[in-house]
Amino acid sequence: MAAFRFLANLFALVAVVAFVTDATPAWNGTGPFETTSVIGHWKELAPDSLEAARTAVTQSAPAWGWDTVIMSVLNLPTFVLFGLLTILSGYFGRHRHQLKVHIN
Repeated sequence: MAAFRFLANLFALVAVVAFVTDATPAWNGTGPFETTSVIGHWKELAPDSLEAARTAVTQSAPAWGWDTVIMSVLNLPTFVLFGLLTILSGYFGRHRHQLKVHIN
């Protein structure tokens, strides 16, 4: 559970940084609010690893797996995807309260 809470915090940090990066031009008045997708960040940071991942997925799975399933996720705005991951990780890492039932 602690690992999920750590991941929730890490994903929340990435989501906030991505949102602030996308919203800064609109706040400064220098441009409109434009979101950047995960694939856009990946292409900018490590294009070789993106191509390697695409090749690995298309070799081990059907071609529609990359085009349909994975690209639909990677085309989401970065802050939306990591926000959803934050919610999921936070849910799975929540504290669970034990219910104590005494049967007499």
